[in-house]
Amino acid sequence: MLMYLGPGLGGGVLLIIIGVLALIIITLFTFFWFPIKRFFKKRKK
Repeated sequence: MLMYLGPGLGGGVLLIIIGVLALIIITLFTFFWFPIKRFFKKRKK
């Protein structure tokens, strides 16, 4: 038994998946960015 849920549901699910992936990427980037930045600042001095 298949139900028709409409085209809006697919777009919403896609946006949720893209949002979660973007959140994970941004979190990992900020987690690694500050130690790398600090390392290069120490290296300059």
